[in-house]
Amino acid sequence: MSIDFPNDELEPLLDQLAIADLDATEWERLRTLITDNSAAQRRYLEAIHLREGLAYLLSHEPLASGDASAPSPAELSAGPGLAAASRRDESAETASSASRVRRLTARWFPSWAAAAGIAFVAGAAAVALFQQGWTPLLAKKEQEAPRAVAPVTASPAPLLQETQLGKISGLSLDASAEAISSSMQVGQVLRCGEVVQLPVGFMRIQLDDGPELLIEGPAEFSLVGNESVFVRSGRLSARGGQRLLLQTPLLTAECLDASVAFEASDDDSASIYVSEGVVTLMTTPQERVEGEKIRVLHSGEGIVAEPSSAKGALRTTDRGPLPRIVTEWSDIEKQLSKYQQLILGDRPVAYWPLYRVRKNRRVLDLTQNGHDGLPIGNWPAELKEKDDTGDAERGVYFNGESYIEPDRKPPVNLQNGFAIEGWARPEGPAQYQAIFTSRWVLESYTPNQQCFGITLYAGDNNQWEFWTGVGKRGQLWNVMESPKKIDREQWSHVVGVFTPTEVSEPGFMRGIGRLYVNGEEVLQHEQEVSLTDFDWPARIGAAEFVPRYLTSWLFKGRLSDIALYGYPLEPQRIKEHYQVGQPTVSTKTSALRPSSPWLLASLGRRSAP
Repeated sequence: MSIDFPNDELEPLLDQLAIADLDATEWERLRTLITDNSAAQRRYLEAIHLREGLAYLLSHEPLASGDASAPSPAELSAGPGLAAASRRDESAETASSASRVRRLTARWFPSWAAAAGIAFVAGAAAVALFQQGWTPLLAKKEQEAPRAVAPVTASPAPLLQETQLGKISGLSLDASAEAISSSMQVGQVLRCGEVVQLPVGFMRIQLDDGPELLIEGPAEFSLVGNESVFVRSGRLSARGGQRLLLQTPLLTAECLDASVAFEASDDDSASIYVSEGVVTLMTTPQERVEGEKIRVLHSGEGIVAEPSSAKGALRTTDRGPLPRIVTEWSDIEKQLSKYQQLILGDRPVAYWPLYRVRKNRRVLDLTQNGHDGLPIGNWPAELKEKDDTGDAERGVYFNGESYIEPDRKPPVNLQNGFAIEGWARPEGPAQYQAIFTSRWVLESYTPNQQCFGITLYAGDNNQWEFWTGVGKRGQLWNVMESPKKIDREQWSHVVGVFTPTEVSEPGFMRGIGRLYVNGEEVLQHEQEVSLTDFDWPARIGAAEFVPRYLTSWLFKGRLSDIALYGYPLEPQRIKEHYQVGQPTVSTKTSALRPSSPWLLASLGRRSAP
């Protein structure tokens, strides 16, 4: 099949697109060149994949010093969103860089980039790819004329559509911590043609019109149609859904009501094993070579495909099940620590282990409920040198100038009660240091002040404190203070619980507040809380900003394993959390002896910041 196009104009534009950006005039010219030309459209897709992969490759193989074509750190961290390069080279630098890209292409992208572009087109066998009306190259009939591409001057990728094809529904701890993109999080929408790079760990993808995918890194993939996924490299399993089209640079597999394990290694090999259903295998179309049917696999059958000497042909060998490919998300959860599994088993609304928190990286909510957070403020880049090994392996150090805030507040219905727990080791002089807050104050420090929400603190009197909001005008907080002082040299397990008893009046709930330290109840008192709820923030390591105290009671020290529950935890479960969590957090965890069963407080201290 012919793939003629105006190479003398198109290629320089695509080279520049891969390493820099185009101005409005150049975008318009590119649009004109690829309109009604399927071969030029394929080359454009190759350039988009090349540009996405180039920053990653360069970040793993630094350029020689003084190379003017080296991208800035901001470019290298642009992530999977196909973001435009943030700089514009001079014409001489552009020419030099373009030459360098071609050298990199020859070295790093011998054929996978071309296959990626072709696979995009081939992938939407029954769906027009990118909604442009393209006909799949797998078809034996003549292609239909594509629709004209609308001019785009602001977007760096005029053919990239805003069409949502799926979303990230799960991330393992290491996948979240080591993500290439700072935006990678549970609930993140994946668009048509968007390149996702997963260095390590596991990711769960739910296709909007297809099955659920489990992908293991290192991997690079794209959703290219309602039921189509292009996998450059990585391991993948899929189940559910009536149809799924999987493509690698070598192999295309059409899965019908199938459960499959799949592994791709660039253009070197591709393997597939069918546990259930039927899979039809074809070669992925290559330049000037159409795809051809290879064979049909049924349950219990698998192959490994490798390139042969003939262009576009494959050599296949029968094989059994693919080892070490995860097919159930529960198998990933079994790799968690005993303490993490215990917490997840108690169904928290949100749970932040605070595993390897880094600046500009999302903080995973391990429940996969999508309450991932973001480090804010002057976040420390490295752990403190004086931290011992046990501490450095768990939780995170807060320097008193930073905190973590989920993108959305975890929902808690006070009518059902709640519990908030965490491990903490504060440092420095006694002052207000927030472990977790979800609270707000209206008309602060006025006679009409109203207090809402919950707070778990290390207090200014060096005692653990648990506060709930009364919510009535002119009243402050229900404040509970532990009777013993905080040992700032040891880890402490701190839990605040509210158990509702009755509705006292419309909009208010009466109940029992309890404070636990290291598995033992140290305080309880009857209290009334407001049921009013609105979109105040939830924060780890800080409270809300108020006019008088802009520091917001920032935490200094170490925090670990913050969990929020939509019901009151039972005392025995709290004790078990403490007992199991001690060796998980640190060998220096406090061994506080049990105090008296509980102390009945009146209404606690009524003055508060």
